[in-house]
Amino acid sequence: MQRGRLIDACVDLVLSRACAGCQVLGTTLCPNCWAAMAQQVGLHPMRTPWPVATGARYENLAKAAIIAHKEHGVRSLTAPLGTLLAGAIATLTRGPTLLVTIPPHRRSVQARGADTALLIAQRAARVLSRAHQPAQIQPLLRRGLDNGKHVGRTALQRQAAIDGAFQTRPEQIAKLKNFAGYRIIVVDDVITTGATTQEAVRTLAAAGVQVAGVAAVAGTPARW
Repeated sequence: MQRGRLIDACVDLVLSRACAGCQVLGTTLCPNCWAAMAQQVGLHPMRTPWPVATGARYENLAKAAIIAHKEHGVRSLTAPLGTLLAGAIATLTRGPTLLVTIPPHRRSVQARGADTALLIAQRAARVLSRAHQPAQIQPLLRRGLDNGKHVGRTALQRQAAIDGAFQTRPEQIAKLKNFAGYRIIVVDDVITTGATTQEAVRTLAAAGVQVAGVAAVAGTPARW
């Protein structure tokens, strides 16, 4: 076992050996909770010019699992959350796919010790590739402005905080010529108001990058 995986396993053992959904002891995600979440994949009703898909609804089970993974370091949840994201991506496209992750807040990475959304996206890429849908991470974006996390902000406040937050990475965009036939999907862990992913798509479009859709592990069940 690699050193990083050994550390993650130890963290899981210390922090959580109960299901993130129902708290049954012995596993960080029990078969019943996983089965319930895995049935929720589908298109999200966000009104945008591009399709949006999520692996689950951001409530109850999925919300608990994402928070445990992101805020409490339960890394054994990377695999199931990545599988949910892969399901959302497969809803949008069945062909070769490039995944563009949302650049994280610097303070979040420092506090969590990892870019948790990237870990999930990497897992999703492996799941898709094993299912004969070639997928790779392509870091086309970087964070310019960093106005902090959106927790507790209204939709208008989120939009104001995210405007102009991203910049494209020209050296990575230049590599797109090597991926003819690949569809580009912007991915994130959670979609709430959609401000973050919409800003990411807008930034990419301004650089001439055509985005085929947006996928997330989970999305809020609010009406759009």
